[in-house]
Formats: sequence, structure tokens, C-alpha cells
Amino acid sequence: MKQTIYSPDIECESCYKVLSKVMKTAQGIQYYNVNKDSLYVEYDESLLKPEALLAMIHEKGYRAAFTPFARKSFRERARDFVENKKKYEVEYIMIKHMALSLLLLVGLELLLYFSYFKNISGFLSQYGIWVFYLTISVIALNTAVWHFKAYKTEITCMVGMMVGMTIGMQTGLLIGALLAATNGMLVGALTGMLVGVAVGWYNGQCCGIMGIMEGIMAGLMGGTMGAMLSVMLINNHILLFMPPYLLINFLVLIGFSYMLFEEIVENSPAIKKAPIDFWTFFSSSFLAIALLTVIIFIGPKTGIIWTGG
Repeated sequence: MKQTIYSPDIECESCYKVLSKVMKTAQGIQYYNVNKDSLYVEYDESLLKPEALLAMIHEKGYRAAFTPFARKSFRERARDFVENKKKYEVEYIMIKHMALSLLLLVGLELLLYFSYFKNISGFLSQYGIWVFYLTISVIALNTAVWHFKAYKTEITCMVGMMVGMTIGMQTGLLIGALLAATNGMLVGALTGMLVGVAVGWYNGQCCGIMGIMEGIMAGLMGGTMGAMLSVMLINNHILLFMPPYLLINFLVLIGFSYMLFEEIVENSPAIKKAPIDFWTFFSSSFLAIALLTVIIFIGPKTGIIWTGG
């Protein structure tokens, strides 16, 4: 039996090695050739059924089918998202967790402000806007991580590297920029770098050392670059700069989740859904915001910082 198996996840030398090892050890394979986006296989159908052949590839985290994979356009994806709620049940849960957490946390912050800080002159202009930006940034980052962790499957090296790099970089850029505005370059760069490296490491480890390295390097660069942006703009309309800056970073995180679904989840029979419950999501967001807010209030303030002027 001669068969072409289509797999859009075959992208690098590591993929060739993984799938070649599978083909070599499979009973009934007479000849194989691993190419970019596909495999050509000749096998004895009495020893190996087509469904079992696909299953072996799925178990290694690669999508595989006997017909080419077609990508949906953004418009088709949006229509599919609205019409097929069962297919996107994890994503609908994610959106609910995100929206409810944001409402609860902002409500809590407003309660604390009117209870303890409203009579402090200049509090809102010096700290309030940055705590609000921090809140929406942490929730956005936590949502992206939650979405990635909500699915259990093998991750290819290329996708794993993108995961570590993207989430590490965005974490560093957001946290570094916000804390540099309130506390200066030292605290902003150091906090953004350390948090970005930790988050990049945690998520990049899905594909081993390559993903970890990408996550660490991205967190390092993102934390320092985000802090530098704030320091350079602190006296040059930073309040005008920050909303589009945050928006673009959030769009990257949305694209990250879009990529995860299209490259890992869709058309992957071996995928398992394991969404984290709301209170775990909320409490992790709350803890991260609380710790970073403490740094904003009591951490050292060096160099040029935002004073509400």
C-alpha cells in the first residue's frame, strides 16, 4: 500500500528525526520518506492499518491526515467560532474566566481606593492608572498561559519554541514597561526580566531545552526593552503612548491563542482538554497583581519616574 500523509507540523530537522524514528520502528513499513508538510509511506496493510499509521504520528504531537489541511481565513474562523460553540468550548470558558476576573479585580481595586486612598493627593494620577494597566496586562498574560495549558498533547519543537518566545517576550515587555514608569529603569528592567524569564521558561519547557532557551532569551530582551521604552518616553507623552502599546501587545497575545488553536488543537485527535477552574485562574491573577503592586508602592524609585505631572 502506497500512501501520502499530510502533516503541516513537519517543519525542521528535529521533526524529520522524530518521524523517521517512528517509521523505522513500526511493523509493516516497507519504505518511507519524510518531507516538509508530508510523508510518503509504503506499507503492508495486512500488518499495519491506515488508522494505526495516523495514530502513531498523532501520538508524537503531529497532525496527520490522508488529505491536505486547509486553513480557515479570519472571516471563516470568526463564523466558525460563533456557530460551533462545542468545538470552541475551552475558548468560551477562557473568555468567561478573563472577563469575570477583570470585573472582580477592578471592582476590588476601586473599593480599596475609595476606602483608603481617595484622600491622598495625586494618588490616581501617580499610581492609579498604572495599577489599572498592570491589572489588565496580568489578566491578558494569564489568559494566554491558561489557554496553552488547557490542552494536553505532545508539542513539536517549532511550536514549542514559538510558545516560549512569544509568552516570554510579551510578559517582559508589559511588566518591564509598567514598573519602569512607576519605579525607574532598575526596578522595571529587573522585574520585567525576571518575570519574563520565569514565564518563558515555564511555558517553553513543553519542547525541552530549545523552548526553554527561547523563553529565557525572550524574557531577558522583553523585560529590558519594555523598561527602556518607558524611561525614554516618561517626559514625552507616555500616557498617549501607553494605550496603543498595550493594545498591540494584547493583539499579539490574541494571535498567540489563535496560533495555538490552529497549530495544536484543530484536527488533532490525540488532544485532551484540561481547562483550569475559575478560582485557580482568579487567584493566580490576584497574587501576581498583588505582588507587583507591592513592588510599585514600596520598591525603590530610581532615575526618571512618572509623578503624575
